[in-house]
Amino acid sequence: MYDALEQKGIRIGTHLSRCAGVDDLAFDTAEMAAQAEALRHSAFPTLSSQAGEQMRAQILRARADGDSVGGIAETVVLGLPAGLGEPWFDTVEGMLSHGLFSVPAVKGVEFGLGFALADLRGSVSNDPYRVCGDKIQTDGNKNGGIGGGITNGMPLVFRCAIKPTPSIAQPQETVDFRANENVTLRISGRHDPCIAPRACPVIDAITALTVADLLLMRLGDDALGPGEVR
Repeated sequence: MYDALEQKGIRIGTHLSRCAGVDDLAFDTAEMAAQAEALRHSAFPTLSSQAGEQMRAQILRARADGDSVGGIAETVVLGLPAGLGEPWFDTVEGMLSHGLFSVPAVKGVEFGLGFALADLRGSVSNDPYRVCGDKIQTDGNKNGGIGGGITNGMPLVFRCAIKPTPSIAQPQETVDFRANENVTLRISGRHDPCIAPRACPVIDAITALTVADLLLMRLGDDALGPGEVR
């Protein structure tokens, strides 16, 4: 699927923008394509190797405490044509969220500035269109490459909140249904102290499948053939 999308000039990349209180670097607008490609081959999905080391240290600390941590995965999709998606039920946000919330541990999804948009005025949150050479693009990308449920040709940007692994070595309170009483649960065995790094390639895969669906909806069966989408 990745190869078919790359033949269309479409690239997908996901990094851990935050994990265990450690922030990664933000995507660089001028370097997004190279960064997305590098993430595909990265053993630990961060843009900054220093941030990655700090995240790993915090993950190991949580494991030593018999606990777990979560994280935030940020995804960019480059090369999408304007006009994918529909304004009502099959919006780009709706279709992506449908798949992303099927990824275990994903508890929230936001596009562009997401919840931060709620604190802005419309005069600030809008992405006005401008003619730039032979292209029309938005001045800014606060809505993450989507307007009215439809792609606008700018990079598609979204983030997923990934909760801490619920299976931890520390005792947890629960209920014994048969005895109808409160009990303490102790879990043994191997459990990841953080599943956020593992979630990044899964999010990439879900995104690739959804983008393919969006292309098929617009262009039909030839959507994934050779050549860039116009």
